[in-house]
Amino acid sequence: MKNLKKNDTAETYEIGFNAGLDALDNINDSLGNVPPDVLKDALAGLLTAATRCTYAFAPNEEAANEIIELSRQFGLKDFKKQKGAEC
Repeated sequence: MKNLKKNDTAETYEIGFNAGLDALDNINDSLGNVPPDVLKDALAGLLTAATRCTYAFAPNEEAANEIIELSRQFGLKDFKKQKGAEC
């Protein structure tokens, strides 16, 4: 394990992003080829877990809300940039 510091934002962001992709791979491995309505339920579970942990680890609710909103904006911007690309 690396000894990361508070200012290693890009590296720690990349670790979290890749962990999210790994979680999506695990969901896919568990569910296989399922209809979108089944997948949406699994994604809701994943996002709920991430959101819950954000509130638990943030110093306060306002900081958690800022992290959640920032990640939502990043996700939407990246989606629009990668239009048509799969996760």
